[in-house]
This record gives sequence, C-alpha cells and structure tokens, in this order.
Amino acid sequence: MIGSGIFLLPASLAFYGGIGMVGWLCSAVGAMLLALLFGSLSKYGSASIGGPYVYTRMGLGDFAAYLVAWGYWIAIWATNAAIAIALVGYLSVFIPMLRSDSMIAMLTGLGFIWFFTWINSKPLKTVATVQIITTVLKVIPILSIGLFGIAYIEWEHFTPFNISGENNWMAITATTTLTTFAFQGMESAGVISGETNDAARTVRRATIAGTIVTIVVYVSSSLAIMGIIPSAELMQSGAPFADAAQAFWGPAARYIVAGCAVMATMRTQRLDSIARQNTNGSCTGQIVSKNLWKGKPTSISYLWNCNFKLAGIGFDGFELFKKPH
Repeated sequence: MIGSGIFLLPASLAFYGGIGMVGWLCSAVGAMLLALLFGSLSKYGSASIGGPYVYTRMGLGDFAAYLVAWGYWIAIWATNAAIAIALVGYLSVFIPMLRSDSMIAMLTGLGFIWFFTWINSKPLKTVATVQIITTVLKVIPILSIGLFGIAYIEWEHFTPFNISGENNWMAITATTTLTTFAFQGMESAGVISGETNDAARTVRRATIAGTIVTIVVYVSSSLAIMGIIPSAELMQSGAPFADAAQAFWGPAARYIVAGCAVMATMRTQRLDSIARQNTNGSCTGQIVSKNLWKGKPTSISYLWNCNFKLAGIGFDGFELFKKPH
C-alpha cells in the first residue's frame, strides 16, 4: 500500500499549511473503515481473483461489477502519471536537466513505465523479487524520516495553521482528498485471494494490519517533513523527503534518500493488481469482448494497460512536467 504517492504529498500539503495534518487524520479514519470493510468481505469469494469486482458481482450483479471493474481499471492506470512524476522528481536530484526539459522528463517517465510493464509480464518469481526490493527501498526513507525527523521539528512551521486562503472546511476537504490518494492499494490483498492460503483470514489480517502500519508511517513522516522545511520552501520541492534528509543528515543523505525514492517508484504492484483482476474470466469478458482475449488474457491485459498509461501520462503528465518542481 505504501506507494510513490507519499513521496510528493508533503509538497502538495505545504500549500495549505499545518491544517494538512487534519486532512491526514480524516483520510486515515476513512482508510481504516475501508480496511475493516475489505477485511470483512474477504470471507466472500476467497477462492476467486478480482477483489472488489468479485464482491460487487456476488452482491449486486454483473452490471454493478462491470462499473466497479472498469472504474478500478481506469483509476489504477491513470495514477501511473503521478508515479512517473514522483520518479522524475527524485531522479532530478541526480539529473538536474529533468527539472528544466519537460520533454525529456516525460520520455523518462514513459520509459520506466514501459520497462516495468515488461518486467511484470515475467514469471511471478521475478515480479515478486522486484517487488520485495522496491518495497524495502521505499519504506526505508519514509520510516527513517518519520522516526528521526520528529526530533528536528520546528513547530512554528505549522503557523499560521491555514495558509491556503480558503476557509478551514474547504482546506480540510482538499487535504483529505489529496491524502486519500496515498491509501490506494488497500484492496490489493483481496485481489489475489484465489492465490492465498487461508484467504478468508489472511487477507483480513493483511489488510487491517497493513493499513494501520501505513497510517503511522504516513502521518509521522509528513509531520516531520512539514515541521523541518518551511512551507514556502517545501511547496517548491520536487523531492521533499530528500530535502528533509539533507536538512538534518547533510548533503550525502539527500542523494541516498533520493536514490531509494527513485527505486521505490519503479514498482510493479499496481500493474499486477490490474492485470490479475482483468484475468478473472468473467471480469475480462465484461470489460473487453471475449473474442479479443483468444486464451491469453494476461498478455492483452498488459498491452491495454500499458497503452492507456502512456495516453494518460502523455496528455496529463506532460502538463505537470512543464510546471517547475
């Protein structure tokens, strides 16, 4: 669940000031409720692959399940634009040209998306190895900042509490929306229930425990970064975790954390989730004509997934890459 979204969130929240932490608390409560819901649903369809699609189809029928599967599919490939932007932002610590040339930045992001789509088409053992490596590398900087950064917090950075110019209610709504994005992925354990031993119990435990750990890591690291770097400086940062590390560990730490962040964004989890949901026979039969699959749903799934990601990054990501980091 801990993904690349968190690596740029402190910079986005800096536009709102300390009230951004209230947004974190609101989204954390919502995430916990969803985790409990997915955990309870795990006992249904535990032998199937598809997660939310399976639960919806069992309870509400084919059409509702189709809407869930289609929306889930779009939501995942669309967010890969954000993943590419986070990757390029931290990679710019090593290659400053990526800050000034939006075309090179976009092509770099697309190249990594293509590369990891190819990796995800490899055997499960290869995918799992890459996933373990990137998971460790993305947790190290986030957890380190959260644990050690607390001691360097300057509380005056949280005042004034709301610097957005909007009323408190609107600011909390906006920051809750931003932070909710970081919790995308809590449904992943349910997506692969059919490949999990004792799925009814394992998926529930993994979903709830994973969400609790994620909340602690996210809130503590964001609190530390927003307390270390002034809002005016933080909102201009393209690599907030690396900048925070430099503030209290020196220049070398900036490169170490940036390197971990770059590796962390080179992930396969979201690709794997969408491919596995779409390889559910009934699910793929609804989303795409069965005649297109010809017995090879996984290959077609990767092809469709990659093409849509490229379109999403090409049209939306280009504009974001043009903005100064």
